[in-house]
Amino acid sequence: MTTTSSRRRPLLRGAAVAAGLLALIGTASVATHVTGGAQAAAAPAASAGTAAGTGSAGQSPASTTAGTSAAGTSAAAVAVPRPAHTVVVVLENKDRTSVLGNPQAPYLNALAAQGASMTRSYGVTHPSQPNYVALFSGGQQGVTDDKCHDLGARANLGSQLRGAGLTFTGYAESLPRAGYTGCSAAGGDYRRKHNPWVDFSNLPASVNRPFSDFPTDFTTLPTVAFVTPDMCHDMHDCPVATGDAWVRTHLGAYATWARTHDSLLVVTFDENEGGTVNQITTLLVGQRVRPGQYPETTTHYTLLRTLEDAYGLAPLGQAAAATPLRTIWTTSPRPAAARLTNGGFESGLGHWVGSGATTGSTHYRHGGSRSARAGRTTATTGDSVLSQTITVPAGRSRLTVWWKGRCSDTVGKAWASVVVRRNTSGTTSTLLPRTCVRTGSWRKVGVAVNAGHSYTVRLVNHDDGVAATPNRTYFDDVTLS
Repeated sequence: MTTTSSRRRPLLRGAAVAAGLLALIGTASVATHVTGGAQAAAAPAASAGTAAGTGSAGQSPASTTAGTSAAGTSAAAVAVPRPAHTVVVVLENKDRTSVLGNPQAPYLNALAAQGASMTRSYGVTHPSQPNYVALFSGGQQGVTDDKCHDLGARANLGSQLRGAGLTFTGYAESLPRAGYTGCSAAGGDYRRKHNPWVDFSNLPASVNRPFSDFPTDFTTLPTVAFVTPDMCHDMHDCPVATGDAWVRTHLGAYATWARTHDSLLVVTFDENEGGTVNQITTLLVGQRVRPGQYPETTTHYTLLRTLEDAYGLAPLGQAAAATPLRTIWTTSPRPAAARLTNGGFESGLGHWVGSGATTGSTHYRHGGSRSARAGRTTATTGDSVLSQTITVPAGRSRLTVWWKGRCSDTVGKAWASVVVRRNTSGTTSTLLPRTCVRTGSWRKVGVAVNAGHSYTVRLVNHDDGVAATPNRTYFDDVTLS
């Protein structure tokens, strides 16, 4: 949201900042943003073009062709990799200098050191909402204010992903319930203007979810997720320190996980605090991201184009004229350590990520001295999951899992399941459909896999929490052959 005139920088100071940027970047041009949130002047030809009929603002400085790391070494351009999962977090109304180098933002500064910090990143316009719409759909779609807008069935990143057989979910903090379309929520800090996916009729209500639904088992995340904190935690109405702490608390675990699970976290801002140079913080952290500072010009259209290239989608609107980020990526797909480890559970649950009730077991075992148990002998509620992301080594073409059920209910209320996600393509295979068996011997399920490809294996036990009918499942000898 555009700040009031009392909080804006004077226009003269904005012009001075623009002049300083011009001196630093030579012939690159800076588009002039009009104070008060009006439309910006058209950018020169060096910048990305303006799509007709979108009400879009001018562009930021022209893009460079090669990024430079903090050490000053040149990074060769690499095609945009395809993360298994991408989470995009959008914060509010802060200049880059108000965040990076600010001791009140220790976590965001730590992320900047761990990933790619884009030193020339800019919002598209003022006020807030047009920036969100631009990031999500490739244009402002005629939106120039923060009022509620219904944008119909126009193409957007969410509809593109779903059309390609991939998945998208938007998580908004303080959203009263899934599918809520109100402009705000009584007694809360939710605002629809920061939630662009609700504006498009070609997305089902099920993709519009409260942040409380954000999974703790990150292997269950959609292909791409957007996260918008509420009006306090996004730094709009509260200090930088408040938003920084929120990101650390709620997304720090994902940031750590993404760096070893072929995934990506993007942290950006909608706009700065006002003025003619709309420079913002944009950070990317993930397993395929090379840490450093990069001068590639980055706008919301750049980020959209980068995501579209990553997942093989056609660029929308002004994203077609933007250059995707290419110098921040590493060339190696992932370390060899991502291969299947401890498939026999002889080291307990080492190298497996657990959620819910999971433990190593010596009570039942298929081979060796141990197995894994998901669920308990007493009732649990919901899913208990063991997961591991692997890379299939050369010479291996099949994944198999042994399992043994101890289900005292019906399959509609409790079950065992084994699911494998192909991270390379974004598709899933269900090796074991939901099954509830009370007794019986060990059983084997399997699926064909491709050498060099990344997969996430999920071993699942579900229980409805009824004390009289607990459910548990044993797993063992997860093997690549």
